[in-house]
Amino acid sequence: MADAQTTTRSCAPDVFTVLLVVAALLLTGGVSWMVLVNTEHSATDRVEGGPMVLIDQQ
Repeated sequence: MADAQTTTRSCAPDVFTVLLVVAALLLTGGVSWMVLVNTEHSATDRVEGGPMVLIDQQ
């Protein structure tokens, strides 16, 4: 039986991993931006806007 050698080497991430990370960051930024914009739009003259106001108005 041959001895199994375990080698550890670190390799740089490939292009698809980098694209995945960039896409995840863009998606997170876009979702955060839309939450902030929707929170602004939920404000009325008498009530300050917020996520719970959006739920209550439904």
